[in-house]
Amino acid sequence: MNKESSFKDFFGDIKKHLMSGVSYMLPLIITYALFMVLSQIPGATQDAFSKISGYAQMLIVPVLTTFIAYSIAGKPAIATGLVVGLMTDQMGMGFIGGLIVGLLAGYFVKLEMIILQKKEGGQLANFLISLFVIPILTPLVIGLFVYFVIANPVSSLMVMLSGWLENLSTANAVVLSVVLGAMMGFDMGGPVNKIAYTFALAAFTEGAFNVSTPVWVSISIPPLGMALATMLAPNKYGQEEKAAGKNALIMGLIGLTEGAIPFAAVDPFRVIPSIMVGSALGAAMTTLLGVTTTVMFPSLLGMLGVNNIFLYLICHIVPVIVTALLVNALKKKVVEE
Repeated sequence: MNKESSFKDFFGDIKKHLMSGVSYMLPLIITYALFMVLSQIPGATQDAFSKISGYAQMLIVPVLTTFIAYSIAGKPAIATGLVVGLMTDQMGMGFIGGLIVGLLAGYFVKLEMIILQKKEGGQLANFLISLFVIPILTPLVIGLFVYFVIANPVSSLMVMLSGWLENLSTANAVVLSVVLGAMMGFDMGGPVNKIAYTFALAAFTEGAFNVSTPVWVSISIPPLGMALATMLAPNKYGQEEKAAGKNALIMGLIGLTEGAIPFAAVDPFRVIPSIMVGSALGAAMTTLLGVTTTVMFPSLLGMLGVNNIFLYLICHIVPVIVTALLVNALKKKVVEE
């Protein structure tokens, strides 16, 4: 086995490991955001909802760290992921720190397992290694490394990033929103979409709702735009696409960009640029009009925490219409056989 293949075998698919952590973290972010909104309603449950939201927020980074490490090295990495992940959060390293520490913990555990497996030992020795050596040695090494080496620079970086996101000038914020919105529409749930979505998650966890909200708005525009397009010009779509348009309408209303995929698969050179324009426009309008939401839900559910429902709807309606008109202007009539 050559060095290159050994390197790939050890590190595996890093993007997959990171997205595994993000996918397990998402339910906690939803819980945190939803109960944060509910805690603003006066009443007997206000304090309880506030506590639920606070504890969910406290668990976001540890869960992110744990499941990145788990994706890399399996069960032996869970203890370190939880302990050092919580330490990462409490030291102010945030979302970015969770990503870094998750990778460090996972690969260190994997390295330990490779080294220890080469040692001669019976079943008892393997049991002691998995129960005592890895759960003690890994938090010790990774915890000290985090505490003395990377905590201060990463937490300082997060403070700078948070300040930059919150204090973006209007022009810079619009440019950022346009880029993120276009990325969301480019591959509809693919790698580019996920990069923009992950960036928005990082901004959301730092309280930079002015950055995350344009992304939440842009999520629904591709499927809703394509659904409207099939209604406005049915002669430009086949029977299967018309059926896909009905599905896209439902998927758009619940915030699933993937609803536009069937149209992009059939006619990518007309559909993808059109939905990118629509998503970018929706994101830019959200920034220009100062629309923000304190929940991470797109589409209809996003109204739960929005500061202006009317403008929020406008930021959806206008780009959806533009998307539909643009794609229909580019498409030709379909001749059914």
